Amino acid sequence: MPCDPADLRRRIAAASTRDTVRGLIFNAMFDVIRERAGEAAARGCDPRHEGHRTDFFGYPVVEYLQIAWCGADALERAEHGVDRAFWLFGHRAARSELASLIGRAFTSFVGRDPRRMMSNAAHGYRATVSYGQRRTEWLGDRHARLVFRRDFLVPPFHCGVLTAALETTGVHGVEVKGRETGFLESEYEVSWAG
Repeated sequence: MPCDPADLRRRIAAASTRDTVRGLIFNAMFDVIRERAGEAAARGCDPRHEGHRTDFFGYPVVEYLQIAWCGADALERAEHGVDRAFWLFGHRAARSELASLIGRAFTSFVGRDPRRMMSNAAHGYRATVSYGQRRTEWLGDRHARLVFRRDFLVPPFHCGVLTAALETTGVHGVEVKGRETGFLESEYEVSWAG
């Protein structure tokens, strides 16, 4: 089922000019679209028709949302739904960010400790987006809840981000479940086996 255009319009209406996303995150999404639907789709989903941004610059979240919704629709059939497309966008975004210079400094700080990774998730997000509040609550030794407020992306996107972040620590049995709790609000149950 395609993305809901009314949902996209609500999210865009809630954004301000101060709400930005680093170009690296755009490029990760363009790469997924390009790999699965081709260059024409990557450029066609871009309001600028470029299919690329400068990694370290910030760009309006409105553009990111427009591209994400278009890209998810372009991948819907091949990925058996838009949720999987959003998950892929988030997973690639985290992998790209953690491989960047800033991301390598972050992973050097948290090491291969999954608890430190989840405890510092808010700092990781602040390195890539200018909006939102995020906090981590511990429910057990290998079980956390992350609470997001004023975040423009859908839960499957963040499930992909959090999965990729935990994968970099080398843990097994990663499970991430997300749900919307209100408009631009969501929660994520994150756990791993060891």
